[in-house]
Amino acid sequence: MLKKIDAVRRVAICAVVMLLVCGYSLSGAPSSTGKGKNLVFGLSAEPTNLDPALAQGTAKRIVNGAIYRALFSYDKEGELVEELGSYTVAKDNKTYTIKLKDAKFHNGDPVTAEDVKFTFERLLDPKTGATFFKELSVIDKIEIVDTKTVRFILKKECAPFVHYLAMIESAIVSKKYTESKENILATAPMGAGPYKFVSWERGQSLIVEKNKDYFKKDLPKLDSITFNFYADEDARSNALRSGDIDITDYVPWKDTASMLNDPRLRIDQENGPVMLLSFNTKVKPLNDPRVRKAISYAIDRTSIINTAFLGRGTPIYGFVLSKGWLGYDPSLNNYFEYNIDKAKQLLAEAGYPNGFNVKLLASSSYSMHSQTAICVQNDLKKIGINVTLDLPDWATRMKKVGEQDFDIFVNAMSGEFGDPDWLTNYMYSGTPTYNTSAWFGDAEVDSLLDQGRTTLDPTKRDVIYKKLAKRLLDLSPHVYICYREQATGMQKYVTNFEGRPGLLCLSQAGMPLETLDMAK
Repeated sequence: MLKKIDAVRRVAICAVVMLLVCGYSLSGAPSSTGKGKNLVFGLSAEPTNLDPALAQGTAKRIVNGAIYRALFSYDKEGELVEELGSYTVAKDNKTYTIKLKDAKFHNGDPVTAEDVKFTFERLLDPKTGATFFKELSVIDKIEIVDTKTVRFILKKECAPFVHYLAMIESAIVSKKYTESKENILATAPMGAGPYKFVSWERGQSLIVEKNKDYFKKDLPKLDSITFNFYADEDARSNALRSGDIDITDYVPWKDTASMLNDPRLRIDQENGPVMLLSFNTKVKPLNDPRVRKAISYAIDRTSIINTAFLGRGTPIYGFVLSKGWLGYDPSLNNYFEYNIDKAKQLLAEAGYPNGFNVKLLASSSYSMHSQTAICVQNDLKKIGINVTLDLPDWATRMKKVGEQDFDIFVNAMSGEFGDPDWLTNYMYSGTPTYNTSAWFGDAEVDSLLDQGRTTLDPTKRDVIYKKLAKRLLDLSPHVYICYREQATGMQKYVTNFEGRPGLLCLSQAGMPLETLDMAK
């Protein structure tokens, strides 16, 4: 039986988790794939590649959520549910047996245990660069029991293991297809999801069409989806207003009020991810925790919320585990405050009474990122830190993060499921993933993360994550700014839209694209 996230943590997911938004739709107008129910999706960024192993932002997860499926996913209530498989756990708590459903890949081949074994061996190959390589490294062996049964044997107990099998980055790929051509998944993806890849015109659009052999009866509802790329948010909003698109993944805060009053449109608003600053902790003077904490004291979070999010957000002065999560500690809620004098004192103690120069990376593709950067620049000027802004498009921003071409960058953090082990991907030592602070590492943090993962008793895990929260605030590899609200905009004729809290809908395999329909 699948383990379910309890009601309290489902509420917590709405408050914390975070990256980004959910929802999709369709258009009554014919598309390049022919007549029928055809979605026109105004996507806020263009994916750089479509290999599901690599998480590279919301846009990619939206597209991959149409094409791929993982073994498990989450429903609209945040509960773990079956996708391509079901599972049982042996008494040793380390042996997981997966039974596969009768699903097919888009080329007609059945999804087999061999494909599952291949998928996870690929994710565990360092050459792949998989986003969740560290988390999945708890796997010791993968055994094929029969054509439709596969067994995972873990090195040690892992409380959140099944959650990592539900990530879209753990989507099952075809062994035969993936091996047919080097790096084929990057440009010509093929999975077992509700929609098949058709074409990709770089800089313009990407088209998928209905998978008529999808393993879920009577799904998907749409005939095709055309993802049109709109790097400019004003152009994206105007396209929604004019009816050129049926849905957009981001409604800018400045446009939310007017769209709420537009009788042709519907806006779905959810609590979204955490906005934050992430440091390159290997460069001076940002390698000093006192400097990082000084910056945290200098940030006027309320001003950022009012400027970058038009008041739609909640400031964070403590840690990102909110009420209802294991590890939530109310005594840490006011660890920081807006205090310029305290910030200057810490800088002086660190040997920088007159400040220093830094480069702050954000993106011009999203005003919430660029406006946050501008606010931070103004705040840090008050304590003598001179900030040079770097505001490229989203793809370039992602590239620069991966290359460590920054001192500080504006970031978004999300708990991708209702277990605090998601912090591992942001805080554990080693080569950073696409979203982490650069090479931040601390032996005590690593130890606590390891303990939290391998301890099954919830009471003991709660104590572990409270210690972790305190340690991370003391070291401050990030400055947490706020929980931001997120809005998805769509035409009124879109039906069966199921919003998801925070980033949950975008980061998991079970995305609501398959159920969307339209009122004829």
